Amino acid sequence: MIIRVTSLKDFRATGLSTTQSGTAFDLGARLSTEKLHAFMHLTQVSTGRVFVAKVQSATSSGFAAPADRVTFLLTSAVGSTGPAPLGAFSTDHRFWRSNFTLSTVGLTTGGTWKGLVEMGLQ
Repeated sequence: MIIRVTSLKDFRATGLSTTQSGTAFDLGARLSTEKLHAFMHLTQVSTGRVFVAKVQSATSSGFAAPADRVTFLLTSAVGSTGPAPLGAFSTDHRFWRSNFTLSTVGLTTGGTWKGLVEMGLQ
């Protein structure tokens, strides 16, 4: 199976060191039979902080009420991960983005992560 993916956030060259949301992409109307395929590839990790990456969708580019579709929770592992394809969500969600949280409670505040978050609908 070949899936056309959209790179929601490419942070391989410039690593992430703060909590942030990525650019909103209008991927158009989806069919009720389509499934979401999401992947995260980490090429550099930092220890001592928890890194959470999400793929979110919304009905408008402002993301006033984003819906979390996939959550990746990684702390110190280089590699790739992706859940089984997901379906059964609203077809009116045209806009997609990545969202990153780097914890600071009780842990060190330093460090950066490098990698790539991609998604595709098929």
